[in-house]
Amino acid sequence: MKRRLKIYFIHSSRYDYNNLLYKDILSSPILNKHELMLPLTKTYKEKYAKDLINKADLVVAEVSTPSFGLKLELKWLSQVEKPKLFFSLNNNLPKSLKKYVQEISFTNNDITFIKLIENFVQKYDQITEEEANDPVINLGQLN
Repeated sequence: MKRRLKIYFIHSSRYDYNNLLYKDILSSPILNKHELMLPLTKTYKEKYAKDLINKADLVVAEVSTPSFGLKLELKWLSQVEKPKLFFSLNNNLPKSLKKYVQEISFTNNDITFIKLIENFVQKYDQITEEEANDPVINLGQLN
């Protein structure tokens, strides 16, 4: 791990997110090395979601259950350029959210949603801050 990432989580408030999401996220040793911005916890509940999205290095969105708040956050997310992971706990993407979800990752018997998130985070935590801020990719050198 080269840097500690700020990871913002987007999800509907219309289901038991504490038991279905937060419990597993908070018990992951890989994710706990980073700042986990869980929107419905005491720390972040009073914060403006759009500001949290802008401050985050990565955004993870669970999109199985549509709600007004989820749709609004996905709209804000579509307006920023940063790494995003979209997944669904029930491997279903509601029609009302398809407009905002470019690519979705699905779970199966071999890969749980926590593993999806851990793999996504590990892909980006190896990048230094300078590399993340510099859009130039060095493909080689000229002789």
